[in-house]
Amino acid sequence: MSTLIYCSNSIAAAPYYIEEVSLNVYSLEELSYFILNNIYLLSSKIMNAELCNWIGRELKMPNLAKELHGLVQNNAPLHIFVGHILSSNGYASQKEIKDALAIISTFENKSEAERRKLRADRLMAGGKLIDAIYEYETLLSEDIAKTMPRTVEGDVYHNLGCAFAKLFFFEEACRCFDEGYKRNQKKQTLYQLLYSARCGKDKNAFDEYVNKYQVPRSDVEEVLQIVTRATVKEDIVGFDSSINDMLYAGASEESMETINNVIQNWKKEYIRLCRI
Repeated sequence: MSTLIYCSNSIAAAPYYIEEVSLNVYSLEELSYFILNNIYLLSSKIMNAELCNWIGRELKMPNLAKELHGLVQNNAPLHIFVGHILSSNGYASQKEIKDALAIISTFENKSEAERRKLRADRLMAGGKLIDAIYEYETLLSEDIAKTMPRTVEGDVYHNLGCAFAKLFFFEEACRCFDEGYKRNQKKQTLYQLLYSARCGKDKNAFDEYVNKYQVPRSDVEEVLQIVTRATVKEDIVGFDSSINDMLYAGASEESMETINNVIQNWKKEYIRLCRI
């Protein structure tokens, strides 16, 4: 772990090994850190006698170990078990614990594939596109993907395509949306496929997808109109005008300032989206 954690409780001489992520933890604080930062990787596998025994034996906390043993034996919900661990030390705030347990309660009865998708979706929503792409691609490449309903697999491809499109990788986005639409048959995915082909300025690909999926002319016109409206926004038009001024009338101070401001804003946004 790269984060320094102050441990007010006992430190184990022998660590507890979390097999799913190949990680050793030596304290309740480290275990809490792992839980809070890997919520969507949790499953009922963590509710086992070995962990309970380790807490009692290595961390010298027999009362907590007894409580956790009881929860395991009674098949308690995962969020209750995790809540006892997080509340037994001072690492997490009450708000952090409450938020974590609320998230766990929403997925604890879902399959591993569904949890993995939720984790990737959360990264996507948080603007961590590179991490989300890695999660989606890893999920799709593993055998676990075969356990997902075909429509859900299509949704994963759809979201992966959205991540690529946000980074202007339109060719990759088209491949993902194409695979996604084959599986989920959702109009939203088809539209995103056509948007990406259009934004990638690949007319042949656009026409190919229109013919391949026999897209009605009314839908094609709607897609073209939406893309057109997106390209005539005030900041884009201003940038285009400044470029033309520079090319045909010489670069004025005002034009250069407009160009630099737009470029800097684009760079900042792109760097933010690419952060890991």
